[in-house]
Amino acid sequence: MSSSDIVIRPARPEDAPRLHELHTASVRVLCSSHYSAQIIEAWLLNRTPGGYLDPIERGALFIAERGGRVVGFGEAADRTVIAVYVDPADARQGVGTAILRHAVRMARREHNGTVRLEATLNARDFYERAGFREVKRSMVKRNHVDVPVVVMEYDVG
Repeated sequence: MSSSDIVIRPARPEDAPRLHELHTASVRVLCSSHYSAQIIEAWLLNRTPGGYLDPIERGALFIAERGGRVVGFGEAADRTVIAVYVDPADARQGVGTAILRHAVRMARREHNGTVRLEATLNARDFYERAGFREVKRSMVKRNHVDVPVVVMEYDVG
C-alpha cells in the first residue's frame, strides 16, 4: 500500500477508544528507543479514551485511515502541530507524512507564518526531513516527570 491509500477525516467521539489504544501503543513502541520505561509510563499515566473528546469536539483532532482501519491521528491548532501518532504496525509507510501535511495545513489556516511543534526525541529526524528545524531542546512535564523534547519550527512563508 502507498501513502495515496491514506484517507484523512475528522475524528468522531466513537473513535476515542481506538485513539487511546493507538496512542498508547505508539508511545510504548516507537518512543522506547529514546525514553526510559519510567518516562513512558509517566507520559501515559491517567490517559483514558475520554481525554480525546475535547479536541474531537473542537475539530482539532483528525484520523488517518487505510483500508477503513485507523492507522494514525493528528492534532493541530493555530500555528502549532500538537500531535502526530502512527500505529507501530504502520510506521514508515507514509502515514506520519500524510498526518503531518494535514496538521501543517490546519495550523496555517489563519496565517502564512511559522508553524511550531514539540517533537519527541525519536521523531526529530522525521520532522527535520519534512522541513522543520530545531530551535531548542526543552522539557515538558508529564505527571511530575520531565520528558525531553525538541522544539522545532517550519517557516512556511
